[in-house]
Amino acid sequence: MSKTILYLIKNRFQIFRFGIVGAITFILNFSLVWSLYGLLELNYPIAVTLAYIITVIAHFLLNRYFTYKADNSSVIGHIGRYGVMLMVNYLVTVSISIVTVELFKLTPYHGVIFATGMTAFLSFLIMKYFVFSERR
Repeated sequence: MSKTILYLIKNRFQIFRFGIVGAITFILNFSLVWSLYGLLELNYPIAVTLAYIITVIAHFLLNRYFTYKADNSSVIGHIGRYGVMLMVNYLVTVSISIVTVELFKLTPYHGVIFATGMTAFLSFLIMKYFVFSERR
């Protein structure tokens, strides 16, 4: 078996929990963008930014307690490392949103969808091996 398949099998429950958290936070994020941009008619970068901030708080808590079960170690250390991940994901999210709207002439909704795929992949790896690493 390839290393990728073995990795997926070994981590299947954690990946499944991560997927559940991802679905919950995607729905939250998309709903917030829809409310802020669609209903309140805020500028799309502002709507995406506000939705991102609210969503990451839920994302951190759900992953800390549910996905990685890291509630027995320092929350301060987790928050600091999570902050690094957020900076990376924020830049990815806003960049993809801008490219989607300005270059491809699609809606900010599409930007959120595209950014979610990339940040989900990055987040799993960063959280597993850096933020909530069991080796710490």
